[in-house]
Amino acid sequence: MADKRLPGLYGNTDLGSRINMFTEKAEKHYEKQKLNPFSGNFDAVEAAKQKLSKDDPNYGKPVEGSKTDNRGKAAAQLLQNEIKMLVEIMLKYGTAAEQDGKPVVQMSFKELFELYKVISNKVVGLLIRARKYKLVAFEGEMLYQGRDDAVVITLLDPNIKVEEIAFE
Repeated sequence: MADKRLPGLYGNTDLGSRINMFTEKAEKHYEKQKLNPFSGNFDAVEAAKQKLSKDDPNYGKPVEGSKTDNRGKAAAQLLQNEIKMLVEIMLKYGTAAEQDGKPVVQMSFKELFELYKVISNKVVGLLIRARKYKLVAFEGEMLYQGRDDAVVITLLDPNIKVEEIAFE
């Protein structure tokens, strides 16, 4: 005799298996909350037993798909867009030059700061990040308004297409 039950929520399942599935999810959640110091179910002894390894690829990273992970991704995207805008400004207002036989675009820190401060107050941080991605170069570790006004900022690729900039 064929099974005449209607398909359940997750296919053709009976009530008992759905209850078991819910119970299993609830237990996993409870165990996870025991390790969360912001949870009412936090268990310090259980959390101390957790073995963390710096070799773990997820060490120091938020749980994939969590609100923290999503906020981090949104912040990274915002930063990348601001770096692209910085490159656009340098392409538009910078001066074509040559460095080590290669064409580049240059402008002084003061010029760039004055142009970019209307958009954002984070120009120094953006320059440091853009240098990390090998988009720009400049002397020194940190730039200070006033003291470093004459420092030359160099956009290393004057033919760069802003929409094609990849951040890795």
